[in-house]
Amino acid sequence: MLWIVLGIVGGVIVVCGIGSVVGVLASGDPEVSSTEKSAVDLPEAQSEVSEDLEPADTDADGVVDAEDLDPNDPQVQTEDDVDTDKDRVPDYQDYDPDDRKVQTRDDVDTDKDGVPDYKDDFPKNAAYSKDTDGDNVADQVDDFPKDDRYSKDTDGDGVADSKDDFPADPSRSRITSAMYNAIDAAQSYLDYSAFSRTGLIGQLEYEGYKTADATFAVDYLKVDWNKQAAKSAESYLDYSSFSRDGLIQQLQYEGFTYEQAVYGVNKVY
Repeated sequence: MLWIVLGIVGGVIVVCGIGSVVGVLASGDPEVSSTEKSAVDLPEAQSEVSEDLEPADTDADGVVDAEDLDPNDPQVQTEDDVDTDKDRVPDYQDYDPDDRKVQTRDDVDTDKDGVPDYKDDFPKNAAYSKDTDGDNVADQVDDFPKDDRYSKDTDGDGVADSKDDFPADPSRSRITSAMYNAIDAAQSYLDYSAFSRTGLIGQLEYEGYKTADATFAVDYLKVDWNKQAAKSAESYLDYSSFSRDGLIQQLQYEGFTYEQAVYGVNKVY
């Protein structure tokens, strides 16, 4: 480009380039076109540079916090590292993580009978461990270990005491019709006369009852034989005279024991 000097103004050389705009050259400065000046005046472009941050590792155990089970404990990174009772079984696998003697439920045996609690129907009683029918009576002492309705059979006849009319007699378990009739007959005799035990049994036998049925009926009534002796003694004195010893002998003859006879005579003599 051809430059033409137009003059000097205030120490500044004014030039004009053919085919260009007028430019101003400062003394001692390189020439700058208006186009180039505009470019110089523009602010420098700034590029956004994302800064990469290091992942946090609070406890400095080599495992970043995001992957660390306990970011504040350098000894714990995963569940396998948590062992509260120090029994070498991690807590998540330990039945009781606070007791180093217990790792599985098989280790829990409260009564120390060798049967773990979860298998022991009596976990606080070392004498028993099984209750098959769930009636709270141990199989070892349950005469009906598979039937929760019954547990006791004193005479071993296969009939539970609660259903056995003769819980101490293995030869029988039910009151028969003959027995019930003998009971009614025995009560009828006692309603109008005094009898000794053997005398009342004899009376029923005389009526045709078997000895076993008659004996059962008399004992079933729970008679006070001392009172019967007193009634009998009073009846004898009502129609005859007796010495004290004679009356005692008479009552014994009727089947009363000596003690019963003495009791009866003492009540009326």
